[in-house]
Amino acid sequence: MRGRLAAACFALPLVGAHPMHTSVTELTHEPATRSVAVTVRVFADDFTAAAGAGDSAAAGYLRPRLTLADGAGRPIALRWERLETAGDALLLRLRADAPTGLAGVRVRHTLLCERFDDQVNIVRAIYAGRRATLLFTSGDEAKALP
Repeated sequence: MRGRLAAACFALPLVGAHPMHTSVTELTHEPATRSVAVTVRVFADDFTAAAGAGDSAAAGYLRPRLTLADGAGRPIALRWERLETAGDALLLRLRADAPTGLAGVRVRHTLLCERFDDQVNIVRAIYAGRRATLLFTSGDEAKALP
C-alpha cells in the first residue's frame, strides 16, 4: 500500500511547478501598415493565476504592465487582438500604431513581477533591419530601444 501511495503521488502533476518564471515578448515593426505587432508568450498557469481567464481579463491585467511610449514620453496605445493557447503557454496578441518605427521607443515590462521575485521578462524587437533585446526584472523602469 505504501509503495502504491508513493507512486501515485509522483504521478500527480505539480501545479505551477516549472523551474522558471519568464515571458518573452516580440515587437515586430511592420512598415507597410506603420504598426507594430506585439506577441507575449507566457506560462499559462502563471498568467491565469494572476489575470483570470478570458480575453477581457488578460487584456486588463496586461495593459498596465506592458507599456510603450514614444521618444517624447507619449504613451503608445496597445490594442488587444486575441489570446491563443500553445501547449503550456499563452500567446497574447496586440497591435499598436508606430508610424515612425521603434527606434527610441521606451518599453516597460513588469508582467508577473508582483507574483514572482525571480520573474524575467525578455523583449525582442525587430525593426528597421535590426534586432534588439531588452531584459526586465522586478523593479526595472522603462528602457529605450536603440
